[in-house]
Amino acid sequence: MGCSRLVFLVVAIAVLSAEALGQGETTSAIVGQATDATGAVVPAATVTVTSHDTGSKRSAKTDGAGRFNFPQLKPGAYTVRVEAQGFEPQEADNVFSGLGQKQTVNFILRVARSNQTVEVSSEAPIINPSNANTSTTLDAPALEDLPNPGGDSTYPLQFASGALINTAGSGNDFVGGTNGYGNVEFNGLPALSNGYIVDGLETNDPLTNLNSGLSTNLVLGLNSISEVTINTLSYSVDQGRYGASQVNYVTKSGTNQFHGDLYELWNGSILNAADYFTNATPGNRKPRSNVNHFGGSLGGPIIHDKLFFFFDSEWVRIALPIVTPTTVSTPAFRQYVLRQLPLGGTDSVTGSTYAAAPELVPFYQKMFSLYGKTSGVPLAVLGCPFNSDGTLASGATPSGNGCANRQSISHSSDDHEQAQTARIDYNINTNNTAWFRFQADTGVQAAYTDPINPLFNSISPQPLYSFAAGYTHVFSQNLVAHYPKQGRFFARSSPTASSPASPGSTESSGTICGESILERERSWRGSRCRPE
Repeated sequence: MGCSRLVFLVVAIAVLSAEALGQGETTSAIVGQATDATGAVVPAATVTVTSHDTGSKRSAKTDGAGRFNFPQLKPGAYTVRVEAQGFEPQEADNVFSGLGQKQTVNFILRVARSNQTVEVSSEAPIINPSNANTSTTLDAPALEDLPNPGGDSTYPLQFASGALINTAGSGNDFVGGTNGYGNVEFNGLPALSNGYIVDGLETNDPLTNLNSGLSTNLVLGLNSISEVTINTLSYSVDQGRYGASQVNYVTKSGTNQFHGDLYELWNGSILNAADYFTNATPGNRKPRSNVNHFGGSLGGPIIHDKLFFFFDSEWVRIALPIVTPTTVSTPAFRQYVLRQLPLGGTDSVTGSTYAAAPELVPFYQKMFSLYGKTSGVPLAVLGCPFNSDGTLASGATPSGNGCANRQSISHSSDDHEQAQTARIDYNINTNNTAWFRFQADTGVQAAYTDPINPLFNSISPQPLYSFAAGYTHVFSQNLVAHYPKQGRFFARSSPTASSPASPGSTESSGTICGESILERERSWRGSRCRPE
């Protein structure tokens, strides 16, 4: 007997723990009390809650104190109906149960005089004394109305009390950066003290503990979010762990009505002016820039009142303008190198002698062909034997300006990212419900964009896949269990590049005027050679 009680106690604790965890992250609750006109409690009254979205119903009896409790409800709008023998039925329509919160609905029943129903319509109270959280909740319409550039999921958090948004100096700041890092701070606590939870799955970056973005440095998927709740300062017993805030997101679900949206936001260089420095450089042009954010969603019933689907697709294409100062060799210098290779020569700076190397001519021809635009401001380089006007440079160690040009290259860094979210909800029966959500966030980030030739660009693929599932079983009106399951995995790879080096150089010291592009060819520096 003692062993059986111990097993039952362990099982009960596990069930209650699952209930507490789930309610704080993916579900909500509706509670209340039924009394008569004199204030006396009404026990054994039948209370039924009905979802506006899916038509699912749950019923319970009020206890000896007239109280009722519906935990583990999917966040959303409900109709609450109370029926008791000898009293007129009452309904409270449009009762909104927020994510991770308890919504209180109290009823005062009147003695029945005829066959009639009293309908009560009211908005949720501004202050809910039953909710211990200091929280801010934004539903889907509010999220859609926010002017959110880039659709970043962290952006709505700035509307919570005590929030300081964009605490990083730039989107690329990382741990140890001089400008700080993170998306948002609360009440002066660091950004790594926030917890981000989507459908019960903690999404903090495992390395930085931040709500980090991927390829575009944006946290995509906001269009798939039904509701977000930001809890700060104080927590109810089913939440906590984080010192600054706990941010709970829950994804949209299908309903008995088909619903969806399509959108596109675009901004490009054609609509923007060039900056002062671009215009001040002769021959320069405004770099291409493009931001294209588009997507859509669709949800609805598969089986009315039973099985529902939701799918969201979001795409971002970003081309960031980059202006890079660089040094390139002139056409005259390249011809000089190709003529000098078969002859050999003596370095005009060090006096070193280099043997003839005609076999290198094809290599240097291919290497020089990688250059595109070669115009620019002539740059004096130690060891260059001629000037830009074609005259020979004077001096025992010449420093002509005909070997290299300094130029400012306008180009773009292309990033792209796409997030696909799919969710299935299944109302198995009155006492059992289940759901499953999968998300794939893939894309490519430009790790390095070469100013001379795109052959030397480096890219970084950054895919992330996640799933979450939940099963709720109602044992009785006093015992409800929620079984969550979540996981995610990264498939990141190291940046890939076409070559370990670039033919362009941001250095202008000129001590190696031969533009020794590849380390393996540094043994011959033709620009510092003179004919024997």
